[in-house]
Amino acid sequence: MPQTLRYIPWTVMAILAAFLAFITAKYLSFETDINFLLVKGDLIFDPVWRPTFYLHVVSGILVILIGPLQLLKSFRKISWKLHRILGKIYAYGILVVGAPTGFIMAFYAEGGYWSSVSFFIMSALWFYTTLMAVLTVRRKEIIEHQKWMYRSYALSFAAVTLRLLMPTLSLSVIYPLLGNTDEEAAYVLIVATAWLSWMINLTVAELIIAKKFKNKKTPQKS
Repeated sequence: MPQTLRYIPWTVMAILAAFLAFITAKYLSFETDINFLLVKGDLIFDPVWRPTFYLHVVSGILVILIGPLQLLKSFRKISWKLHRILGKIYAYGILVVGAPTGFIMAFYAEGGYWSSVSFFIMSALWFYTTLMAVLTVRRKEIIEHQKWMYRSYALSFAAVTLRLLMPTLSLSVIYPLLGNTDEEAAYVLIVATAWLSWMINLTVAELIIAKKFKNKKTPQKS
């Protein structure tokens, strides 16, 4: 594959990540009549949910923007020091803020029990994969660190995938089968996207890992 074509998937991912960060940043106006908040009702005034939501938004914006740079080999070569600094912001943004707030917000998820279960699992996996990325790099196991970073960012990118799946599934599968005015259709859509958003991403990450590291079995140490 020509070198320039190798950057196409990364470029698409980075653009989608930047777009999500842009539309999510609107929540930092702290207005209550914006997109997602419109369907939360009185919950937006809840003393637990509201600060948790804004902490999740801030950490999510940082993580989704930093991730693509961390995965880019040429960026690591240009500035190893900056790579390490951004890596710490990324990792602790998830471990200290992103994953814990995601776990709390899962209690309030649209779609009820099964959506909550999905987000509980995703938050736990997000924490675990990021923690493993931190532990392996501390042990100088660079190859293993890179693998765990792919998994971690796959879960970070679930926020993008969820928003892509919503219109895709609603127009092509859910509503054509169940009807566009059926409450059951809306419920199925919400629960399906809650699960598929991170399961698809992890599957893609494992395929990338299998291809990228197939001849790199032994951890590198620096």
